[in-house]
Amino acid sequence: MENKIFLDTDFLIDFLRNKEFAISFINQNEKKFHLCMSIISLFELYYGAFKDQSIKKISSVDNLAERINVYDLNHQIVKEAGKIYAELERNGKTVEFRDILIGATALVSNGFLKTGNVKHFERIKGLKMIK
Repeated sequence: MENKIFLDTDFLIDFLRNKEFAISFINQNEKKFHLCMSIISLFELYYGAFKDQSIKKISSVDNLAERINVYDLNHQIVKEAGKIYAELERNGKTVEFRDILIGATALVSNGFLKTGNVKHFERIKGLKMIK
């Protein structure tokens, strides 16, 4: 399983909300591809669950983290993220720093990113996306 698909937080939220397109995508692709998420996405999911003070949502995030491979940040990823962020800032095209870390994780890991926020991520040069 060489090909990696990183699932962005927005897509994972749709999955946790039982949206058919998200469930179908994961069911169709989890045997063909290495489905992943950035540790940043996992943070965002836990943040939302704890913000809602929902034991059920926290448990759902726990279960998702066992099903989808979670990629931690490392030196190479944060270095690339810093480079991307500085370049975007110089060009006046900044993106939220968490999205930069998610995008850099997919880029450095040579994976694709599945997201509904194409506008944010298309600013990251070389990032391959699945719409």
